[in-house]
Parts: sequence; structure tokens; C-alpha cells
Amino acid sequence: MKKVRVSLDLNRNRLDKFLASEIKELSRSKIQAIILGGSVKVNNDLVIDPDFNLKYDDVIFIEDNFKITKPDLTPDENIKFSILYEDNDLLVIDKPAGVTVHAGAGNYSHTLVNSLIYYCGKSLSAGSDPYRPGIVHRIDKCTSGILVVAKNDFSHVKLAAQFASHTITRKYICYCYSLLQPSHGKIVTFLGRDRNNRLKMAVNIDGRQAVTLYKTLKTFSKFASKVECELKTGRTHQIRVHLSHQKCSLIGDALYKAKNYSIPSNIADSVQKFPRQALHAYFLEFLHPRSGKLVRFESELPEDLCHLEKIMQTYVPIADASS
Repeated sequence: MKKVRVSLDLNRNRLDKFLASEIKELSRSKIQAIILGGSVKVNNDLVIDPDFNLKYDDVIFIEDNFKITKPDLTPDENIKFSILYEDNDLLVIDKPAGVTVHAGAGNYSHTLVNSLIYYCGKSLSAGSDPYRPGIVHRIDKCTSGILVVAKNDFSHVKLAAQFASHTITRKYICYCYSLLQPSHGKIVTFLGRDRNNRLKMAVNIDGRQAVTLYKTLKTFSKFASKVECELKTGRTHQIRVHLSHQKCSLIGDALYKAKNYSIPSNIADSVQKFPRQALHAYFLEFLHPRSGKLVRFESELPEDLCHLEKIMQTYVPIADASS
């Protein structure tokens, strides 16, 4: 088994990028495949995400008889998405819930990338990852909403720089349990991997700063709220963790449910069994990589979230947040 320790000057580097710099005989794409194959541990915890952020003094173990699992990049015409905008440089799409953006742990095929390859052919940026053509950013599998896709490396670099500098405006509509106090404000924490469950993120002083602006749009009695969240940073699961940290977990989010909430009995079954986190990326604003002009896109709430809101407002008196 190969053992590598992270030095100070490589603090917070991506796992795949760091290993590629340390193991010269393996390409970065092969290292990504090894990670996906479940042959890499960090501090004795299995890690299967090439994006995993390392920190100083982490110890990485790689099995000698490592497995290589390469994502399938076969074009797939069966995964559908709506196109909000398209030109020679980029594609703005509305991703449905239930679709994984790119290959990762346990999902090596039938992703949005496969569908983009079918639609765009070779007209996608290579970016820095051969298994994620066109992908500049991502949203969770069970989150719906807007994504911008790069069609060439020029647009990819320009868009990635805006995401890195946090100049892109991203807003989400979410439905959460309970009421946020105050009804609008800012949540600022440090987020990192949960020390007890590597599949989760958590408020962690050793993590990276995460900032979320929020505004309550509507309340459903005292048991639930409709909230707009704006990301000022883009950490993994940021909104989900921040709302859970405020004891207002997203409806349908089993991974980050903070506690057992009291739900009116006549709608409890419908609310508690909502099949995915009630989160929709509805607004995206950025500078077009070619023209430099500010462009703005909005997505309507998907049918399942509209139905959830209708259930809650049918059975519970609504108090408008502005009143």
C-alpha cells in the first residue's frame, strides 16, 4: 500500500490533482478512476470523490492492487433536460431532480454528462477533467434547476473564474421545516467533511468559509417555510447544511434532517414522505464569457414543488412573510 502525506504548501488541494502531482507514472484521469474504484483512503476513511478537498497533514493510502473504474461516456438520449438558452459558447439548462450531473461514487453512467454528449457531440469543453466535459459547476442529484454548460475551453475558463471569485449570482427556492429566526439574514460558518460520516458535510472549524443569504418568502403556520437562499460561496451541500444547522432542515432531506418536526396530522404523510430535498436552483446571473454582458436566467418551480406548496397551503393557514 502506498502512503502519501499532505505537506503545508499543498493545503486544501483536490485529491486527484494532488495525487497526480505525487505519482508521476499515473495520469490524472487514471487516478480519478482509481479513486472512483474505491482504492483510496484519507486518514483511514474511504474517499470516492476526486474533488475531495485535502488539508495539511492528511494521510492518503492507495491500495497496491487498486481497482480502476472509468465512467461511461456513452451518449444517452433518454435523459431529458430543458434548454433555457444556447449559443456557440454555452448552454443553459434546467436539470430535473433525480439526474446525477456527472459520474461519481456509485454513478458511473446515465448521468447528465451522457445526455450532454448525446446532444452536443464533441462541442463541449474539455475543462480540467476528461470525465466531466462541459461541466463548470454542479447541483445535487435530487436538486432541480439551472446549470450553465461550457461548449469550449475558452468559455469554461471564463465561467470557472467567475465561480471561483464568487461573482456569479445563484439563488434557490427551498421548502424547509419550522421558521427561520430572524426571517431574513445571513448564515456564515465553516463547512467541512463530517468527522463521523464522510458522505456528509458539517459545520466544522477546519473547513472552508460558507456564506448564505436567506429571505423567508412565505410561512405555513409555524411548521414550514418557503425560503429564497442566495449562495455567496459554493460549498458542497451548503444550503442543506446551513438550514439544518439552523434547525430548519429541508423537507425531504433525510441526510441532513435535524430533528423530528411537528407536522399537522392531515398533511403529515404527504410532507414527511416528499421523495427528495425540496430545493430548486431557480436563478443564475453571470457575465457572458464572450461578450462580457450580464445575462440572467430564471427557472419556474417544477411540478412536484408546486404540488408540495399546494398541499401545505390547502390545509394550513398561510401567513405572508411580508405582513
